[in-house]
Amino acid sequence: MAAGICGSDAECFAGAHPLPNYPRLPGHEFAGVIESVGPDWGGPPVGTRVAVDPALSCGRCYACRVGRHNCCAGISIAGVHRPGALAEYTVCRSSQVFPIPDDMSFEVGAAVETLSIGAQVVARAEVRQADRAVVLGAGPIGLCCLMMARQAGASVLVSEPLFWRRALARELGAEVVINPADCELSGAVREFTAGSGAHVAVDATGEIAGAEAAVSVVGSAGRVVVLTLVNQPMRIRPWQLVRQELTILGSRLTRADFAELIGLAHSGKTPLEKLVTHRYPLAEAPAAFAEACGKPEGLVKAMVLPQQ
Repeated sequence: MAAGICGSDAECFAGAHPLPNYPRLPGHEFAGVIESVGPDWGGPPVGTRVAVDPALSCGRCYACRVGRHNCCAGISIAGVHRPGALAEYTVCRSSQVFPIPDDMSFEVGAAVETLSIGAQVVARAEVRQADRAVVLGAGPIGLCCLMMARQAGASVLVSEPLFWRRALARELGAEVVINPADCELSGAVREFTAGSGAHVAVDATGEIAGAEAAVSVVGSAGRVVVLTLVNQPMRIRPWQLVRQELTILGSRLTRADFAELIGLAHSGKTPLEKLVTHRYPLAEAPAAFAEACGKPEGLVKAMVLPQQ
């Protein structure tokens, strides 16, 4: 019923993402209605409205054995390694589907996957009450990092060049919002943190420069979470890493409980509906991808509605 297009989808569509194989039917953020089930189905009944976790793990590799199934060595993600949800129907296992309330829109249900990325970032960074966090990039993932950090009790500075995304970051609870084209990031972070540097910095820019900037603004004992997926080297000064005893982390997919995140979204504490700005029927999916790549004014999250 609804399938979101995120930055990684746009990169896959453009052939610039390092992970997918081709040809590939995209779509990994989605929600819908269970239409039919196989004979051994152990999940919700036909007719249930559900949000979907797009990842399937092997359960056997080292990562799975230590409880980190989100980075399984043989992980299979809808829309990346196997057919995704930009179609009238898609196939899921019972372990992937989670009922959503009748009064939750399918668009919000689809966006729960995006929220789960923010939940994983906050868990990886061990964001604590009263932390000062910096989020670089206010696309849908950066905004979900903001919302989940606020849920953890942190104060958040957001850096974002697009004015409409800055406005939404303010609405969603950022204490400070800056335009990196007009304001020096390092100076803004010094002021925000009273000179101590950020406790947590999150790179949600999709660019190497953003990842390097995140490392540059954390203080001693700081934690950096990198979400950028590009196949380029990242420069880190070992003296800074050692002197400040930094923790630099990658974050992929999620280990969060989807049912809990659905409840959080339903409560209104993380208003995912504010992210969805553009909607397209399935026949116009190519236009949706083109706009997701081009980022026209006002676009935050593009959503394809396959049944329209």
